[in-house]
Amino acid sequence: MQLSIDMDITTQTKGFSHMSDYPNVVLLSQPSLQVATLVSCLRAKLDIPVQQLREVAEIERISIDDNLLLLVDTDNLSATSQEQLKNKLKQYHGMFRLALINLSDDTTMENISTWPSIFGVFNKRDELDVVCKGIQKITEGEFWMPRRTLSSLISIYRSTKAVDLDRKPELTTREQEILRQLMTGSSNLEIADALYVSEHTIKSHLYNVFKKIKVKNRLQAVSWAKESLI
Repeated sequence: MQLSIDMDITTQTKGFSHMSDYPNVVLLSQPSLQVATLVSCLRAKLDIPVQQLREVAEIERISIDDNLLLLVDTDNLSATSQEQLKNKLKQYHGMFRLALINLSDDTTMENISTWPSIFGVFNKRDELDVVCKGIQKITEGEFWMPRRTLSSLISIYRSTKAVDLDRKPELTTREQEILRQLMTGSSNLEIADALYVSEHTIKSHLYNVFKKIKVKNRLQAVSWAKESLI
């Protein structure tokens, strides 16, 4: 986080749900001066505590829900640890937000696309103020990533989906209703209120829908819905 990102290519696309007034921000990283500075910046901007984890196994200690924003410092995680974390998070399809920080320049779009619930990406070269501002926007329900990254991710999601076009999954009427609500930017709680069911029921439906349409997060689900729902 040392060089500034070109704001002309930074997209602030409106997200698909809104966190509560008290987002749960968790940072998975090893202690360092850089991390301490980032945490101080976030606490100053968000006015909330930032919980810090050191190991992937500690993920079991946190509550994974709509209020969670998980920040993953990829520079401090081995490839094996990253895969372990992805596998742990896959069961929580669309139930939280994730942002990757300290990405190296050689990180591929294919690698980024395998992370579930991705809402933001930050390069090693990004300045601290830009990272803090981006994370703040994510807590407000927006995406934060370069336009070319967002476009590339959508292309990857669509090409992956195209392989199974001839085998369109059968969705129930309720599952289709939930997908349409998702397209409007509603949170799980807002969808639950609109359909007069519990938030837990919506999470269960989303888990089943994501499995059926073979997507990993809300962005992929909305992309699928825009092309596949009548």
